[in-house]
This record gives sequence, C-alpha cells and structure tokens, in this order.
Amino acid sequence: MSYHDSHAHGHEGHGAHHGAHHVTPTVVYHAIFGALLCLTVITVWIAQFDFGAANTAIAMLVATVKASLVALFFMHLLHDDRLNMVTFGFGLLFVALFFLFPLLDIASRSYVDPITDNDSVRKAAQQQALQDAHAQKYEDKLSQLSRLNQKGFITATAGEGEAPAASAVDPAAAPAAPAVAPTP
Repeated sequence: MSYHDSHAHGHEGHGAHHGAHHVTPTVVYHAIFGALLCLTVITVWIAQFDFGAANTAIAMLVATVKASLVALFFMHLLHDDRLNMVTFGFGLLFVALFFLFPLLDIASRSYVDPITDNDSVRKAAQQQALQDAHAQKYEDKLSQLSRLNQKGFITATAGEGEAPAASAVDPAAAPAAPAVAPTP
C-alpha cells in the first residue's frame, strides 16, 4: 500500500483537480535518446552531400523531427493536456511558414559562382590581359635593340663611326643650372 493511498486527505475532490499522471518507462527514454543520437549521425552524414537548394529543407526536416521527439517525450507533451499539444503544433506551423518563403526564394535562384560570374572579377581579368599584352609588346621592342650592350651604352653599328666612350661623358663637367633668387 502506498503512502498516497493510505494518506487521509483533509479536503474533498483533490483528485478531481489533477489528471492521471502518466509514468513513462525508462526504456522509452533510452529509445528516444538512441533515436536522437541516430538522427544526429544522420544530420552529420547528410551534411557531406550537396542536395542543391534542398540542403536547408532536409536539415530543417531532421531538426524538426529531433525537436518533436524532445518536446513529446522529454517535455511530456504526448501525455499532457491537448491544449499544450495544439500550442506546440501551431508553433511548428508558424515556424514552417516563416521558413517557407526564404526556402522558396533560395530554391528559385541560380547558383552564382563568385569567381567566374562576378563582373568585377571578369573586368579585372580583362585588364590584366591588356596589361600583359602591353608589357609583351615592349619586351619584344626591347629585345630588338641590339645596339645596347650589357652596360647600357650605345654601340656603333656599321657605317655610323665610333660610339662615344663612357669616360667622355662627365656629369661633373656639365654646366650647372643658374641659381634663381627668390622673389620678394
């Protein structure tokens, strides 16, 4: 005989205010915990694949199942008042509606590759190609200047006579620029 049954109540109708409490066996809690672990493994496994626009929807579906299991069993909504169950159901409905429109927007967009489809990247690549072509043109012209020796002095070609020697050009002998007095 339990203490509750043998205990004399000092007031009538105490049991009328409280509904029958459901005692969930421990095995159910362990099974739900195992299901949550399996769903977590499934979530990690699914994240390795690219389902395109459905990635978010699939992840939300698995997360909703996990949240429902927690709410129904660990928060005891399954055996609680139906009003609490309806409140939970409406909460899920509104969350689904809040996610529906962004998911539809994501699904309707085409994938944009930021490297190949970006206009600024394409313009930068075109500019680089133009600069490379310009540099190549001047490299070709410089390679045609066979008159320059390795020191950068002009060498004589046939019929032009002797090139001036490097010692003949003395920068110290050049006339100095006249000093300009500042005006008051």
